[in-house]
Amino acid sequence: MNRPEPIVAPGAPDPSGHYAHATVTPDGTIRASAQLPLGNGLTPGSPAEAQARQVLTNLAAVIRAAGGTVASIAKLTLYVTDITDWGAVDAAVRDLCGDHRPARAVLQVAGLHHGFRVAADAVAWRVCG
Repeated sequence: MNRPEPIVAPGAPDPSGHYAHATVTPDGTIRASAQLPLGNGLTPGSPAEAQARQVLTNLAAVIRAAGGTVASIAKLTLYVTDITDWGAVDAAVRDLCGDHRPARAVLQVAGLHHGFRVAADAVAWRVCG
């Protein structure tokens, strides 16, 4: 049986639990684990847009390590603790994706690990390797 290949992304924060940054199935589908805005000294009190940009930077690093690109993201799911941050999160996605428009959901959640305001996961496809 072919199993998903676990991916460890050198450019992303180390997983803090029993999971891989992503897995790649034999057909080349990348499923990236949710990323938090860890890095660049951000704290839970940092602005939502800064958190979103770091989340997306971390997510892009995971997708690249799995053999994908930002343009290969098919579905992006963002989790926010305050839906009024939608505009700030949307601006960060627009800057990351440019003309590429993946399917997307922005979901308000009761809380995120470490008290952060934004997290995201994605489904993409492997374009190399």
